[in-house]
Amino acid sequence: MEWRKNRIAIGAVAFFALLGLTLWAVNGRNRQKSTSGEIPTVELDKGAITALEITRPEGEPVVLSSVDGVWRVTEPLDAAADQNNMESALNRLADLRITRVVATKPENYARLQVDDASAVHVTVKAGDDTLARLMIGKYGNGMTMVRIDDRAEVFGASGSLRYAFDRELKSWRDRKVVAVDTADVQTIRFASSNGTFHFQRDGERWTALEGQEALGDFDSKQVNGRLSTAARLTASDFASEEVSAARAGLTEPRASVTMTLADDPNEIVLELGDSTEQAGELYLWRKGEPTIYVISQYLADRLQPAATAFETPAASAAPPPVMPNAPPAGQQEPQLPPEVMRQLQEQIRAQQQQQQQQQQ
Repeated sequence: MEWRKNRIAIGAVAFFALLGLTLWAVNGRNRQKSTSGEIPTVELDKGAITALEITRPEGEPVVLSSVDGVWRVTEPLDAAADQNNMESALNRLADLRITRVVATKPENYARLQVDDASAVHVTVKAGDDTLARLMIGKYGNGMTMVRIDDRAEVFGASGSLRYAFDRELKSWRDRKVVAVDTADVQTIRFASSNGTFHFQRDGERWTALEGQEALGDFDSKQVNGRLSTAARLTASDFASEEVSAARAGLTEPRASVTMTLADDPNEIVLELGDSTEQAGELYLWRKGEPTIYVISQYLADRLQPAATAFETPAASAAPPPVMPNAPPAGQQEPQLPPEVMRQLQEQIRAQQQQQQQQQQ
């Protein structure tokens, strides 16, 4: 019966033991909650960033590096970078603001597209130092899902972020073949199977030096349209590395455009090659440079005009009346060139992202 004498003491010990366990568990939950609920502050100095390493889902890594103050693609090849797309990416990093914790459990990663297979991986570097490692996921409800460094939580970043990094390699490269002011062009010469036409600037007008006999009703203003295409030419893509100049048909080009600029003795010569394996695209390069570009059939046609392209356009007849909300009978919607469609889609997407950001 000895235990009866000590039952009060035994009960007290058991009570205090249970109390201690309860307090330890509560404190543990509070510690876990404060850790998982912490909103991090990500401060990235745009001017301090020297490299970005970007990997898209199922894509090869792309490394962009600042070389002597100019951004270049340095992996998987060395090429000039698209400065506008670089500026967009750097601005999004500089403006990165984390607003809330969205999820804390790994089973939510795939749904939010921040798992290894779905996220866009972005490593931000300053020299040899890593400033941040981001896994960028889907956009929704005014924010982008993001995982940061080694943290397990999924955070919501204000605004749309993914579009600035989820780009193909060709979109990180500079696709501008020529970018000169049309007012600086003094002569332009088109040569192809459609004829040779050589024009010289005379103030605001153009004088034909070659091909004048074929021009008929020559309209000097028509030269400006073709000049604008050549002087501000942007490619849609690049030839793959295994495509040589001979394979691209550039050793014996089908057409050429030659421009001379004021106070510059060097000619700008564009040469048009064969069609690519993709329908509606052709190879082109700027003579003297190694890069082989891909342009649309629409642009290729503008670079090899016939004489009729420089004649005064015939007055168009007034279109027949159209019933409201009724498409013209027997007509199909006009098809825009693939390059123009891509540019329009990019502009629309950028405008949508800007509107979404303004609503934040």
